[in-house]
Parts: sequence; C-alpha cells; structure tokens
Amino acid sequence: MSIDWRARAGEVWTVPNLISLARLPLVAGIVVTLHSPVRYVLFALIVVSDGVDGWVARKLDQTTELGALLDPALDKLTALALVAVLFPRLDLASPFLVLFFARDVFVVSLAPLVALYGFDTSKVQARLPGKVVTNLQFLAMVAMLVPATAITELLLWALGLASAVAITDYVVFVARELSDREWVHDWRGSVAATVAVFAVFGAIVRLLLSGELRDALATLG
Repeated sequence: MSIDWRARAGEVWTVPNLISLARLPLVAGIVVTLHSPVRYVLFALIVVSDGVDGWVARKLDQTTELGALLDPALDKLTALALVAVLFPRLDLASPFLVLFFARDVFVVSLAPLVALYGFDTSKVQARLPGKVVTNLQFLAMVAMLVPATAITELLLWALGLASAVAITDYVVFVARELSDREWVHDWRGSVAATVAVFAVFGAIVRLLLSGELRDALATLG
C-alpha cells in the first residue's frame, strides 16, 4: 500500500503537532540561557507542551498517525538534547549516561523484531515499569538543570535499577508474545529473564562504575 506523503506533510500543520514541535526551539532556548533562571521557565514550557499536545489533539479531533509517531520521537530527542547539554555541568563520570539511556537503547534494539515478526513495540513502551523509568528520567533532568550533582547521582542509580526491572519485564513480555513454549509462560521464564538481565546490569556497573558504586555505598554507610 502506497503512502500519501503529501497528506502526511499536511498533518504537520495541525495544532497539536505544532505544539509538539515547539519543544525544539524551547530546547535551543535552554542552551542559550543555560546560566540564566530563564532556563527553568523554558523547561516548564517543554513539560507543559508534552502534556498538552495529546489533550489538544483529542479535544480538536486532530489525532493523526504522524502525531502518534512525532510525540514519542520528540520526547526522546528532547531528552537526548537536554542531557547532552546539562550533564557536562555535573561532576559525574560519563558512564552514568548508560544508566540514563539503558531502557531506551533496549527498546530501540527491538526494532528488528518489527520487520521479522511485525511486533508492536508500542505495547512495550506503555508498560508500567517503563513509565517509572520515564518519570525518573524526568526527575534526573530536573536535577541536572539546577544543577544538583548529588541528587542527580542518586536518581541515576535509581534509574539504572528501575531500567533493569523494566528491561526484565520487557524481555518476559516480548518472549511470551513470540514464543509458545511452556517454560516461557510460567515462573521459570520470569526467573531466567531476571537472572540474565541483572547479571548483565551488574557486569556493566562493575566494568564502568565500580568506583562510583563503592563511593555511593560508603556514603550510605
């Protein structure tokens, strides 16, 4: 089936999609006002636009396929741009970024399943553990914006742990969607996924952030 690209291009000019696209100049504004209190206002506008665009689309009956793709894509692009700008202001090791983006990298890695099995990745992104990760990412960006190094570090550790839980949930969900094997659908599948994901997570932390983890545990002690 051919795609009417002219119709798709026309969807850009709907009110909710324009609200979504407004995040891009707001992010640019934060870059320009990085050392000014104005950055807090611009960040608040980004948050408002993220919450309002979907409501406006439903209210004006302007929901579109482009909008359904544009909103989450801009969410990820906004987070990537803001973290790229804000994180260097903190006195933290760069591998902490692995904790921030671990869930997103995993979700992107599911893309080949779409071509192979026609798998619907939107089911994965809407799951509760994924929403917890998204909220922790938001709080971490707020801490970076201040900037508050200690609070950001604490949130990134929490984010890494939440990402491991979310990825485990995703692995179990995807495996059960794609396989009819009995062990995949009972507790054995959940245990196997938990052990595997947390083993990989532990290895990554040990390799990249072992010193930072020891310091964090010492602080808690």
